Amino acid sequence: MIFESDSVLLDEEDKSILSTYKKLSIYENIWDKIQSKREYLEDQNSKISSRVDSLEESVKALDTDISELVLEVNKINQQIVDTKSKIEVNKDTIVLLKNKVAQSTEILLEYLVYIYKKWESVSDDWDIDNLKTILLSGEKIDELMNDLYFKSIIQVTWQQLIEKHRKFISTLYIKKLDLNQLENDLKILRKKGILEKNILDDKRASKQRLLDVTKWQEDLFQKYISEKLEIERDVKVKELREQIKLNNTKKKLLEKYDCEFVDTQSDLVAFDNLSSQCQDINKIIYAESRLTGVNHWNNPLDWPVAPYLGISAYYRDDEYTEHFWTDHDAIDIVVQQGTDIKAPMDGYVIYIQPPINTWYAYIALKHSDTLVTLYWHISSSEVWLYDFVKKWDIFAKSWGEYGTNGAGILTTGPHLHFVVYENEEYADPLEYLDTSYIAYNKLPEKYSFKYLSDFKIRKGYEYTGKKTTGGNVFRIEWENEVERQKYLLDTYAVWDFVDWDIWIEESVAENIDPTFLMCIGLAETTLGKYLKTPYNIWNVWNTDSGSTYSFSSAREWVHWMAITFNNRYLSQYSEIDELSRYGNKDESKPIYASSDFNWHNNIIKCMSHVKGHFIPDNYQFRLK
Repeated sequence: MIFESDSVLLDEEDKSILSTYKKLSIYENIWDKIQSKREYLEDQNSKISSRVDSLEESVKALDTDISELVLEVNKINQQIVDTKSKIEVNKDTIVLLKNKVAQSTEILLEYLVYIYKKWESVSDDWDIDNLKTILLSGEKIDELMNDLYFKSIIQVTWQQLIEKHRKFISTLYIKKLDLNQLENDLKILRKKGILEKNILDDKRASKQRLLDVTKWQEDLFQKYISEKLEIERDVKVKELREQIKLNNTKKKLLEKYDCEFVDTQSDLVAFDNLSSQCQDINKIIYAESRLTGVNHWNNPLDWPVAPYLGISAYYRDDEYTEHFWTDHDAIDIVVQQGTDIKAPMDGYVIYIQPPINTWYAYIALKHSDTLVTLYWHISSSEVWLYDFVKKWDIFAKSWGEYGTNGAGILTTGPHLHFVVYENEEYADPLEYLDTSYIAYNKLPEKYSFKYLSDFKIRKGYEYTGKKTTGGNVFRIEWENEVERQKYLLDTYAVWDFVDWDIWIEESVAENIDPTFLMCIGLAETTLGKYLKTPYNIWNVWNTDSGSTYSFSSAREWVHWMAITFNNRYLSQYSEIDELSRYGNKDESKPIYASSDFNWHNNIIKCMSHVKGHFIPDNYQFRLK
């Protein structure tokens, strides 16, 4: 209905004035860009003329560039060879470490058998029946070692063997990370090599094109350069033609409806004497002529109302959809009753549904470059149809309290329902607005990067402020994943949980990504800062009495945390989104976290910072 509203006044033939204005706007934008670059082009042309006195010198300059590129390509190729060699050495080391782990496992088992046979000579504190039960149970070696280790029944030699075994495991994990980094480096080098090779080929092609175009004639070479500036004149001619076409179109449109053109701003008396239809036509002509281009690179829209009270529903909000059974193709900005609504950029009114009763009232504004904005729950309108409004002009007042005129039947309280269309399709308003005006911790995680970017553009420096909940903005920046893991533990973990080796050894033993396990600890209890019972960093294993299970050490908790994901309930999953109700909506299936939003987002956010790249919802938390 909004996009068909112009047809009430203009038929398809009449709408040619709109397309003409659009073309004219395009040519004016091109003209402005060319004018801004005129000085640059002339300066470049002057530099070329002074630096390249002849075609031969230009060819020599290209030859120099080609020679430098050949050296760079050869250098990258050598780096690729060296990286491949390091990868092979790393793979051999990994195979060697795997063998050592296997040998160490055999030694530990043989030593256990030896202790069992010689049990009479060992301390009386040893319970031979318990040891026999452990040996014959068929448990995995890492669980067996953990059980023996934490029950303090192992002699010094046994402890040394275990420490050596765990050292092999942690070294193996680091080598696998190194291998992964080297393989990523190889991919980057190959991409860089392809890019440099393409540039080299382009330089060689440019040299050949130059020779083909100029045919070694100096005058043709100068013409080849000067023709670059002739585009300016061509665009200016086309602009003038469109201006003439526009004037003719305006004239035909006015003649068709027996109207005369009136300056709607200066000749108010003459405008008032026009018929209502002629007034609307003059308004459209005036409004279209004033629309300017949109800079899509830097938040083209201003906030129509200040978002200081927050956003009650975001674009395509899942909770809104569940509650109202419809998609939320807008953002709801919380405001007080009767708040002024300001135009986010220049535009004109193309539709008004006035607040004559408690049904929905709204206004639509048309802007340049196919942008249209829509404002729901208005209590009053300060403009008429086809009125032109400048950026920051007040054109309406917001409402929204249930039962008031214009609020509608589904309103949840005073707010502005703000919609953005581009090319007559719904668009996320926050892609066009400066998100740094909203509290950082109130935004959904998907906007966190945009917030930091918007803040830096608006303020000129990085966002380092504190969230309203107290802590600093979460940010981890180090050279590699291992260093970021250690930084995470050093910064947030308490007591024995700071020990990086514990996390690596116990996680890898169960084939679980250590970063994933660390981030669970951070999300659950800030790595031990908030505990209900000793060393129970996840505060689970609740008993019927309401208490939670206690562990004897940090290592024991990390061990049981890791094997939990291999139990009969969770072993079927390998993706992060399957572990909570965020991605696992099937109520009949077991999950780790009952949260349908926060737990998942916190894990993704933490892992993205530690890994150094964005972690998708379906990230595999098991080691390959």
